Amino acid sequence: MASSPRVTLAFFGATGGTTASALALALKDGYFATALARTPAKLRNLMETQYNIPSATLDAQLHIIQGGAKDMEVVKETLAPQGKQPASIIISGLGAYPEMSIKPPFIVNTDPTLCGDAITILMNALRQLRREGRISEAQKPLVYVGSTTGLSAKRDVPYALAPLYHVLLASAHKDKTVMEKVLAEASTETGPEAPISNFVIGRPTLLMDGPAKGLSQVKIGWEKHPAAPNATSEQETVAAIGYSIRRYDVGAWIFEEFIKGGHPGNPWAGKCVSMTY
Repeated sequence: MASSPRVTLAFFGATGGTTASALALALKDGYFATALARTPAKLRNLMETQYNIPSATLDAQLHIIQGGAKDMEVVKETLAPQGKQPASIIISGLGAYPEMSIKPPFIVNTDPTLCGDAITILMNALRQLRREGRISEAQKPLVYVGSTTGLSAKRDVPYALAPLYHVLLASAHKDKTVMEKVLAEASTETGPEAPISNFVIGRPTLLMDGPAKGLSQVKIGWEKHPAAPNATSEQETVAAIGYSIRRYDVGAWIFEEFIKGGHPGNPWAGKCVSMTY
């Protein structure tokens, strides 16, 4: 096992493909993590069977809290477990399941406001923890959320995918847009209740199952979020435009680039990062 890294992690939506693979990679590398899960046994079984994480590693490095992302108290406990160091890096891969409808936009999410509601509760939980003195100014976390391409004011999807993105996926994109705005605006807050130090918004293109191709095959671009134009002083790049990316490769990017990038000093802080092949 690697020597203990200097950051602790908190995961939301950890049974999803991208987030689960990032969690597994972090555990294998010796990180300590807290994860919120409605069914802890499901997450533990996933780590053991699909990602081959030994039971002893899970016992030593993963603390699973039962509950949902809209429950303020369990969210607070996930962020700052009693008697433990608060998370310095937070990863959220929350998303609702799509279902078909006979009415436009024809595909709607089972919980069409999940992402926006959950990030609002997460930010409010961090504000409460700041007020309670459980997270200091120096301990304000860096937050990653999983979003999607198709939300930028600039073109970041192939023309052939535009109808799918802007019509069929309109419900999901509306929710993700709210999520991004809430997070970016939170990063501009100052004072004793300011919830976060900065953010990273991951915008992969269409997520697919299948074995990883490797990060050498992944194209990356990034831009600033209009609600937080000063979150980074670097110049934007051209968006990475493509059709799909596999969940395992997004998880690998989250681990190799975001988690291992550390905090403070993460090179992706303040950026909306597009990912595709």
